[in-house]
Amino acid sequence: MAKVFAELRGEISDYLLGRDDGGNTVQDNIAAYLDEMLDWIDLGADPGHRSFDSAIRYRASQGLTLSSLLHAYRLGAAIIWGELASLADTDEIEKEALIAATPSIFAWMNTNSLRAHATFRELEIRDARRNEQVRAALLDTILFNDSSIGAVFWDAVAALGLPRTGHLTVIAATGAEDTSIGDAPRDIETMISSHPAIQDAWFRLNARSQIGIVSMRRNDPDVLDSIAGSICSDVPVLIGLSSPFTAVTDCSKSRAQAQVAMAASATSRPITRYNRDVLPVLLASAPDAAAAVVAATLGPVLELPPDRAEPLLTTVYTWLRLGQSVSATAAELHCHRNTVNYRLRRFTEFTGRPLTDNFWLAQVALALEAPRSGW
Repeated sequence: MAKVFAELRGEISDYLLGRDDGGNTVQDNIAAYLDEMLDWIDLGADPGHRSFDSAIRYRASQGLTLSSLLHAYRLGAAIIWGELASLADTDEIEKEALIAATPSIFAWMNTNSLRAHATFRELEIRDARRNEQVRAALLDTILFNDSSIGAVFWDAVAALGLPRTGHLTVIAATGAEDTSIGDAPRDIETMISSHPAIQDAWFRLNARSQIGIVSMRRNDPDVLDSIAGSICSDVPVLIGLSSPFTAVTDCSKSRAQAQVAMAASATSRPITRYNRDVLPVLLASAPDAAAAVVAATLGPVLELPPDRAEPLLTTVYTWLRLGQSVSATAAELHCHRNTVNYRLRRFTEFTGRPLTDNFWLAQVALALEAPRSGW
């Protein structure tokens, strides 16, 4: 055991000793290592001892790497086997017994290597979760700070490496399709960070959504819209973008903007920018008022079966978006002009107000821009 101890200290630079026990812990581990190997040889299978797993965790906490630990296994097994071979040469043990035990020794070493891999993997997962929790807490400090920004806020900024000033935008995203509880939202951080126009990004994942701060290399909001558009074409998500800002102290305000913009997004318009798409943002910021506008304006149409209501609403919405052009609407919807005119008349009949009334038309446009589902 002393020889193994000396070899480990000499051969493995990071096989550190606990300063509190003068090496006793390491020697105890070597003794347990030897006992397990002998039990393995005697029983011909894993004896089921698990005390060594806790030793692996302890040594990992002291900084021992997996590669060094595996090297220690190989070195220790070779030294022990060499000592047994020396004893066989002096007839203190039978050579046939040593030969018969050799496969068991290496099988035991392989089993311990697998145990070490599993334990280190478990520790890596635990550390990754802890790091993610810390990162999420730091981002929460920045994204949900109150008006009194102090040392805690600036410590979080420094810890995450956020710039104090720059070309910044907050992005909020959620799935465009219903997912099961516990399903992680699709990761868009990597997709955003990999774009050459993006300097860095810091995202926080929740059960149903994700929100992040994006730092751009130059002030060009259209680039971020283009990136978001590419993401929405590949991933079923709804994205809200805050107004661009320059001071990191505005993150909380911009986070609120991005979340309202996200709430205003729909499958027909998956990207909403707070400072550009003013009507849907206005309605999303007051959901009760938006619901009242929709009910008062579109109520009679929404009471129809979906297969009858959807063509009317889509036709009116497209007609408004295309400057009230019947021809352009017919071309986009792949139908005849007469079909468009018929649907416009039916919409007027159900709502009881003519689309030639500009004030009513403005209310219809407002209601059609409200956050909606089902059409």
